[in-house]
Amino acid sequence: MAKVDLNLMAVLEAIFDEGTTSRAADVLHLSQSAVSHALNRLRGMYDDPLFVRQGHRMVPTPLTRRMIETVKNSLSALRGTVENAHVFEPGQHEQLFRVSQRDAVETILLAPIMEILQRDAPGIHISSTQFEPDDIAAQLQQGQIDIGLELQRTMPSDIVSQHLLSETLVIVGRKDHPYFNGKQTVEAFLEFPQVLVTPFKGESGWVDQALASQGLRRNVSLRCLNFTSVIHVLLQTDNLSIMPRIYAEKQACWYPMASAEMPFSAPPLELFLYWHQRQDSDLANRWLREQIVEVMAEGGLARRI
Repeated sequence: MAKVDLNLMAVLEAIFDEGTTSRAADVLHLSQSAVSHALNRLRGMYDDPLFVRQGHRMVPTPLTRRMIETVKNSLSALRGTVENAHVFEPGQHEQLFRVSQRDAVETILLAPIMEILQRDAPGIHISSTQFEPDDIAAQLQQGQIDIGLELQRTMPSDIVSQHLLSETLVIVGRKDHPYFNGKQTVEAFLEFPQVLVTPFKGESGWVDQALASQGLRRNVSLRCLNFTSVIHVLLQTDNLSIMPRIYAEKQACWYPMASAEMPFSAPPLELFLYWHQRQDSDLANRWLREQIVEVMAEGGLARRI
């Protein structure tokens, strides 16, 4: 396949539009000799004069007339890639974004995000998934996910992050649970069986680490994968659980749940938004990230401690 110099096609278009090599040179900001040289190269490529002089004008040959529309459309498409490189229209964009997030984050984030997409970007779709926290960086690097929402962790230099949320933990149980009617001490808390929520093998959680530092240990009678299951367990048993305050408050709107402050010190959860540096300037990825940040901020969630 013969190599084609796209600059030559621009010369062909300019001569066709302007009718003379001198005006074509002005439009292209080239010397007239450079345009004439380019025309000679084109004539050699096509084995056709392409333009013949009639008076002061260059008149296109039948071959030029046949192919000029294709040349113009091709050049226009190429110019469009440059002009649109920094223009993003959410309403016209079509893309599936793969987002890794935990169960509690998914519950808080998906409804408002989908409302935005339905209104402003109906062609953008979300596939929510969940990976082991230690695998998030590799999944971003390999392009298996586009965005990750995960608790703070050390990441490779090619993974970009933005802090989204600082959230305290609270004790949660059914509304008529005896714990909430008595002294809410650490001893009272440890009297009741506990539910540990984690989908990840070997993840003990900050609560158990905080208790262990004080020489204490809770009775974890159930370890389960997601918070939704926990809610139903708590409603029907004397179990207590520890949840992010945001999630607990949201569930209390739908279920007869109660919550209380932690009776011992535990660090807040630090939620971050992660993406690969190759996506840093991608307009669609950036737009979705901005929507996630805005949802968190508008809900009064961002950086709350």
